[in-house]
Amino acid sequence: MIKSILVCTDGSAYGDVASEYAIHLATRLKAQLAGLHVLDSRMLEGPMLSDLSGMLGAQPFSAQLEQFREIMEGKGESVIKSLAERAGRAGADLESRVRMGHPARVILAEEVGAELLILGQKGEHAEMIGDLLGSNVERIVRRSCKPCLVTPSAFLPVTKILAAFDGSAISSKALHEGIELALALSVPLLILTVRSHPGDRYAEDIVETGMKLARAHGCVAARLVVDGRPSEQILEVAHKQGCSLIVVGAYGHSYIREWIIGSTTAHLIHQTDLPVMLVR
Repeated sequence: MIKSILVCTDGSAYGDVASEYAIHLATRLKAQLAGLHVLDSRMLEGPMLSDLSGMLGAQPFSAQLEQFREIMEGKGESVIKSLAERAGRAGADLESRVRMGHPARVILAEEVGAELLILGQKGEHAEMIGDLLGSNVERIVRRSCKPCLVTPSAFLPVTKILAAFDGSAISSKALHEGIELALALSVPLLILTVRSHPGDRYAEDIVETGMKLARAHGCVAARLVVDGRPSEQILEVAHKQGCSLIVVGAYGHSYIREWIIGSTTAHLIHQTDLPVMLVR
């Protein structure tokens, strides 16, 4: 069961939702909670600094470097202080972290001691990127070796979990995670197998394998087999069945696939309005 959670927040609306999910899970799982805000060092470099200084009406480049650093540090401390206060009101203790560097690199370095990494689907520039996934989130979920929970624009308490299961090794790990969470949170679990070809007679055997695993852990679960494209059916079924968290497998690290996540997973984290946990 998850006992250590790291949530990354930039003070944006999406970051606030990620924080809400982190507090919700930390209190229910009685897990240690750490909050991380990264001061983006790129903001202190050449063109970025010039643009920022122009917006603030300050003199550009080196003469005002310390001023911008102080502004960034002040914002970071404010964001983390706000998160700590919210966590405290919910009865959770927060380990506060403010770091300077490239956000994706810092987050990947800081995740080492966590069992779950929580990220907002988009960042503070969400209005500029529209429907696109945040660039830092994209880099992190491709490289992370930890389970990653990508959270949407609005918070919903976790009341029912959908675990997508296709019989593969990575989906088995995801199902294990879904079972443990369902037991720890005392919420229902739905095991979903998507049949790409209507005549595939192995789909029922696959979902039954998932059910056997759930029963072995003492988890009461429901099963469902549907036809269609997994990326579309997982979201559709989640909404129809009232699920508030999706758990799926993502590709692990290898020389060839280090930068790749599965196409189904990529579609989910781009399109979903539900939190999606990626398990490696």
